[in-house]
Amino acid sequence: MTTAESDIWSKAGLYVHPTVEQQMEMYSSDNAQDIGTVIKGDATGNTVQSDAGGSLTTLYDADVDFTAATAVAAGDTIILDPHTAHPGPEYGVVTAAAQHTLTVAGGFQKGGSGASRYYAIIDKSAHTGALVVWIQYLDEAYVKHGEIVVMNGTTPVDTVNTDIFRINSIRVIAAGSGGVPVGNLSLRNTAGSTTYGYMTLGYTVDRSSFYTVPDGLTLYITQINFSGGIVNANRQHARLYIHSNRDPTKDFLVSGIHYPEAEVITANESVPLIFVNPLKFSEHTDLHASGIATATGIAEVVMRGWLESN
Repeated sequence: MTTAESDIWSKAGLYVHPTVEQQMEMYSSDNAQDIGTVIKGDATGNTVQSDAGGSLTTLYDADVDFTAATAVAAGDTIILDPHTAHPGPEYGVVTAAAQHTLTVAGGFQKGGSGASRYYAIIDKSAHTGALVVWIQYLDEAYVKHGEIVVMNGTTPVDTVNTDIFRINSIRVIAAGSGGVPVGNLSLRNTAGSTTYGYMTLGYTVDRSSFYTVPDGLTLYITQINFSGGIVNANRQHARLYIHSNRDPTKDFLVSGIHYPEAEVITANESVPLIFVNPLKFSEHTDLHASGIATATGIAEVVMRGWLESN
C-alpha cells in the first residue's frame, strides 16, 4: 500500500460501540416527513392500555371508537408493548377497522396476542417518510432486547430503556407512502454528541459495520462479500477486512484488541468469500468491518450466516 492510503469506510462504519449502558435518542435530519403520528388512544404518548382484549389477529378496546375523528384505516400500524421486556415489542398492520375492533389478518410480528397489551396506532397517511423504527440491542450482560421508537423528525425522541450497550440492528417497521426515510436517521446519545447507529435516507436498515454475538448464542458465518469502488480508479485499490476481539488461537475474548478474520484487496470489484467450514464466533464477540485505500471511494461488506443456541 502507498502513503496515500486513506480511510474509505462509510460514515456508518466509523461508529463505535457504547462503553457503558445508556439511554439514547432517535433523530432524523428531515423535519417534515419522518414523523410517526399516533392517531388513537386514551393516554399520553405511545403507551395506551387496551382495557378489553383481542386475539392473535385482533385488537379490541371498548373505550375507543376507531372509526371516529381521524379514523384508523387499512395500512396503519399497530405497535404492542413498544418498550417492555416481556413479552416484548411487536407490531402488525391493520387490514380492517370497526368501531372497537381492529383486524390484523396477517397477525402480529411475533405471533402474539393483542389482548391486554399497551398499544399505539400509527397513521400511515400522515407523512411519507419513516414513521417507526425498531432498535435491536444488547445490555451489558449481552442479553438481547428490542425497543420500538416513534419518530418525530428533527425533534429527538429518547428511548425509554436506559440499558443500551451494543446496537445490532436498526430498521424501519412503519413508513408512509414513500416507504423509506426522507432524512438520515441517527441513533445518538441523549446529548446528541455521539452517533452509534446510522440509516442513510432512502434505506430501511442501518448501514453500520459491526455486530456483537448475543448471550447464549454462537454465530456461524458462511459467506462474506467485499466490494470496493474508487473514482478514476487508475491503479487504485482498497484493502477491506473483518476483524474481531477473539484471540484466534484460543477462542478467548480480549479487550481493546481486534484480530483479522477475513481480508481481501479490491480494485473496483466485488470479492465473495465462501467458507467450506463456517467461521465460528462465540457469545459476546464483537465484529467490525474496516477498510483503507489508495484514494477516496466507497466500500461495502456483507456477512451471511446464522445463530445457534449454545
